[in-house]
Amino acid sequence: MLAPTLGPTGGPVMSFDAARRKVEVLDDAATTLRRILGLGSPDLDIGAMLLRSTVWRLEQQVGDGGATAVVLLRALVEEGMRQIAAGANAMRLNDGIRRAADVAVAALRRQSRPVTGERSLAAVARTVMQDDDLAAVLGEMSYLLGADGHLQIESYVAPYLERQYLGGAHYGAEINSMYFYSEPERKRAVLAAPAVALLDKPLTEAAHAVALLEAAVATGRKGLLIFAPDVSGAALNVLVANHMQPPDKRKLAILAVKPKAVGDERRFALQDLSLMTGAAILGELGERTAQTARAEDLGAAQRVEFGGNNLVLTMEGARRGLIQTQIAELSGRLAQLPYDDEERPVLTRRLAALTGGIGILKIGAYHQPARDLRRAQAERAWKVLSAVQRGGVVAGGGAALLHCQSAVLDAAAQESETDCALGMRVLAQALTAPQRQILINGGVTAPAVYLHQLAELGAPASYDVTTAAVVDAQQHGLLDATDVLIAVLQAAVSGGAMMLSTDTIVYHRKPQQSLTP
Repeated sequence: MLAPTLGPTGGPVMSFDAARRKVEVLDDAATTLRRILGLGSPDLDIGAMLLRSTVWRLEQQVGDGGATAVVLLRALVEEGMRQIAAGANAMRLNDGIRRAADVAVAALRRQSRPVTGERSLAAVARTVMQDDDLAAVLGEMSYLLGADGHLQIESYVAPYLERQYLGGAHYGAEINSMYFYSEPERKRAVLAAPAVALLDKPLTEAAHAVALLEAAVATGRKGLLIFAPDVSGAALNVLVANHMQPPDKRKLAILAVKPKAVGDERRFALQDLSLMTGAAILGELGERTAQTARAEDLGAAQRVEFGGNNLVLTMEGARRGLIQTQIAELSGRLAQLPYDDEERPVLTRRLAALTGGIGILKIGAYHQPARDLRRAQAERAWKVLSAVQRGGVVAGGGAALLHCQSAVLDAAAQESETDCALGMRVLAQALTAPQRQILINGGVTAPAVYLHQLAELGAPASYDVTTAAVVDAQQHGLLDATDVLIAVLQAAVSGGAMMLSTDTIVYHRKPQQSLTP
């Protein structure tokens, strides 16, 4: 079912939801396989569910490659079963397959080249979707925002495609009083060069608010931002009364907001804001409290703006050099995490705040299924583009896997154990399957001829189905993400090895329900 969707000539899968009597447009392998609940036979269901789980985990990890993994796994299992039926030892065969996978991964790394600009990134995005305009915009955004850039997607109810770049550190927040708006008609508040107070506990006492005001006045600044879990009661009354004084008598313009984040995410926000502004955290996390605050406990910002439940803080230029260590530490930690790790979105948002870069992608379509499809494509492509910026690119269209074949065969020739060497040759043969399937989907009647030609030319040669010609993949923008292909290869080998080595299957009368495929 998925093999015909592989390559640029493949299209989406249409699924009919009988319960809702609606047709669903599916453009990724993982979601397509999730719609399969059973094949009518327990023996078949075991294999189908293993395949479904493999593809789902793969696309959660790297965002793409499900169809390629299925084609590769199928070829691996078919050839492996044939060899086992002919008398090969399944465990030694598996050992050879896994060794060959390591050789192929090393060969992919040698083929890999860094991306050279937004055109290359857009070319990779086009391998995830058949939408040139959206791919071009995503390529530009990835190039400008970098591998760790934070992308927000907004959906519109009409055909629309636009992007917006936001500077400064952005935090979801709520204003504590409408009186703090400097532009009430627009529900907007702006402070120029304010002092900044960071609190990790609610501000409710009038004496504590007065202490903060006195500390802010002592800094010589004309504004004060209070970032606290809550500001209410007598403290809020004091702040509002001060803020509402006539401009000629008012010493401070005030903006008090409470962050939407809770728990660890709020704690991280306070720590990052402390780095960006130089403010001490007043309360339980810090050594001082609001009641004992002094001028040196407050930080400073170049500009603060609140609107639309969003706080934007622009740090002073002198602070930028001081946060580089934190940026490097977070970037290093992010690079070590799997793409489906729950901590990744938190680290990405923190990096976006510290580096001052957020991209908003605005996409739309007339119908809900089309809007959902474009949004899903953009989310998957963004994962792939992040992987590309870290790991580079290789020839697309299945050619990179094909070009690993010679290295695997050379390693097999040096292996002394017969069945292990046979397992290595099994994977070597399976590596041609994705390129072969793309050729078949493109209407090529003699795929073996082109497979032989590509093998002779070596990397970065590939076959462009849209022009029916063998091309230099790097020059023609026919590219795949190296890290994605490595994940595809490892997922296919893992699933295939399990299928080939399983001897006994135990059926549970009442199997445990799983929340994931």
